[in-house]
Amino acid sequence: MKSIKPSEKQARLWLKEAVQGKRRLLFSKHAEQRMRQRKIGRRQVLETMQHGAISEPLHQDIGGDWRCNISWLHAGVRLTVGVAFKLTENGEWVIVATVFED
Repeated sequence: MKSIKPSEKQARLWLKEAVQGKRRLLFSKHAEQRMRQRKIGRRQVLETMQHGAISEPLHQDIGGDWRCNISWLHAGVRLTVGVAFKLTENGEWVIVATVFED
């Protein structure tokens, strides 16, 4: 399914809405594993999504979902969160795909 590319402003709004509980948010199994492995907490991820800057522009993956990276300096460490915006018949989701320190 080919979807219309959201603007950067729209993507930032969706991220903030997900953090605030106004939009569906899902942490992928991969992201959960990486967070445990790298000792990164859920709060750090949510703060990065809320306050960070888009560090890798929106691009469409092979499945048709739009993705980007958001980075933010948190407690002296630059944290990057890879997110996907998934549009399904059950609604729109913001999915945390991966998390890492730069």
